[in-house]
Amino acid sequence: MSTPAILTGRTWRETLHLILDLPLGVLSFSYVITLFCFGVGTVMTFLGLPVLVACVGGARGFAAMERARARALLGEDVPAPERVAPPRPGFLGWTRGMLANGANWRAALYAFLLLPMGVLGFTLAVTLWSVGICAALYPLYQWVFPTYVGWPGYRLWENNGHSHYLSTVPEIAATCVAGILLVLLTTQVVRGLAAVRRGMARTLLR
Repeated sequence: MSTPAILTGRTWRETLHLILDLPLGVLSFSYVITLFCFGVGTVMTFLGLPVLVACVGGARGFAAMERARARALLGEDVPAPERVAPPRPGFLGWTRGMLANGANWRAALYAFLLLPMGVLGFTLAVTLWSVGICAALYPLYQWVFPTYVGWPGYRLWENNGHSHYLSTVPEIAATCVAGILLVLLTTQVVRGLAAVRRGMARTLLR
């Protein structure tokens, strides 16, 4: 008999990966978009090219960290790209090599896309897990409401001064069943989002 997905380490490692996507996505998106826009805007001056090199160089370093994170939390071992080979010695050759390297720009695209992916993954993972687990465990803490809050149960809605509470035995049982179903659904949502993130890592981080 297979272990339920909610009890496996894989599910919680993937959940942690999705949650971390949001703060890391804010940092990577801010870095890449700021330097890219500034670099493009000043490309006709001596500042533009070095700023663009800093943009893709920083994205390349961030990609190395993301490969390690994907390996640890998603079980996805993405090979590192080849080292940048300048077409000629000197600063200009190195600059040209950095800006002509496809892996650098794929890493920058990954850093850019991590924010919208992070918002989606973080929102779904946190919301679905929270609601599902709270609903599934409702029979265990329903007594808190009449004891400490003065309500017969969880207040579902209020309309024109009339409130509806989840307080009867059938309502409590139905809430628990709905929570269990939502938890089971959440494990599949997490697996699906993690599969998308694996594909994103394989495509853009190598």
